[in-house]
Amino acid sequence: MRPLAHAVAVFAISIASLSAGNILLKMGMDRVGALQAAGVPTVQALVKSPQLPLGIVLMMIQFVGTLTLFKWGWEASVVIPIMGLCYVGTAIMGKWLLGEPVNAMRWFGIFLILVGVFFVARSVTQAKAP
Repeated sequence: MRPLAHAVAVFAISIASLSAGNILLKMGMDRVGALQAAGVPTVQALVKSPQLPLGIVLMMIQFVGTLTLFKWGWEASVVIPIMGLCYVGTAIMGKWLLGEPVNAMRWFGIFLILVGVFFVARSVTQAKAP
């Protein structure tokens, strides 16, 4: 049984890496589209987009984090909803790094995700953390 602090660290790293990985994939595919529009063949455009492999590596880190939490005995009904915090991170990073518009409706949705994660996390502390 691992201390709760270890699980919190794995959750934080996993959520941050998935959020950053999503942003890098978006940046990479935007670059691919721009290169293709300039006449660069698709395979060459993919090779010239270093954000894609870096994004994939970050997503693999999240995957390993999820597997680790399962191995430590965390329930899927807890791990997966808490990983939903990546939606919050991705929205914030999308606004900050990509200049994407995040309107009031999206912020409300992000708030609801936070509320949902709070209740899921609270259910673990009221029960017994693995």
